[in-house]
Amino acid sequence: TSKKICLDTEGAQLRTGMFAGDVLRLQTHSYIEFSESNFSFKNKIIPLSIANMNNVLKPGDLLKIDFHSVIVQIVEIKKKRIIARVIKGGVIGPNKGISVDRELHLPGFTEKDLKSFEIAKKLDILNFAISFTESKKHVIDLRNSFNNEITVISKIESIVGMKNLKEICLESDSILIDRGDLSRQIPIERIAFAQKYIQSKAIKYNTPVYVATNLLESMVSNYRPTRAEVNDISDTLVSGVSGLVLAAETAIGKYPVESVNMVASI
Repeated sequence: TSKKICLDTEGAQLRTGMFAGDVLRLQTHSYIEFSESNFSFKNKIIPLSIANMNNVLKPGDLLKIDFHSVIVQIVEIKKKRIIARVIKGGVIGPNKGISVDRELHLPGFTEKDLKSFEIAKKLDILNFAISFTESKKHVIDLRNSFNNEITVISKIESIVGMKNLKEICLESDSILIDRGDLSRQIPIERIAFAQKYIQSKAIKYNTPVYVATNLLESMVSNYRPTRAEVNDISDTLVSGVSGLVLAAETAIGKYPVESVNMVASI
């Protein structure tokens, strides 16, 4: 059976860049430095995924790296140097998401995204998912990047995206609730309610809505899911979503085919 290919952008998110070694261990109360370079060979220097970071971050900002694995606070900014103190130590890797304790308005697409669009044109890919969609402008900018008519799935992964939900729904072909990245900004005990809210708005505006992340998380390593996971999927489907999106279960899991079959059987 022919399956359509969908290009998923990096989107408007702050991420760690590449550094020497697989991981970087940071001790509580130590100091680290952020840089704009794409790669760093120096210990305790973490490259960031955005340019002009001095205009985006400011002293006092609290940065939570890789789902709160490490928490740091910016204490000083000098030209292209950003110094931060480690509030909660831990281990981080390259290309990990960073959330900030205030709203940041970043460019909708990274340099990597723009290069991916050129490849997509050559391969005639017409389906796109926008990560961290913040407004209808992100959707319009993507459509304007292509001469052909394209299908746009807007991923709701931030509080800003939730605030602009109506305009995003009306401009998109469908939306995707990424519960994982959304939990970086919304307490985990409120995620279920946030999902219900987004679903109800999407249905109100006649926009198909999909749900992703932690659907069958236990099947990454186990042959069978938990009853709670099956209940979560059943409840999500009954509430009116158009479909589900598996992530780790089929990307790195031991039982990708079984995970797909389980969702289909539910």
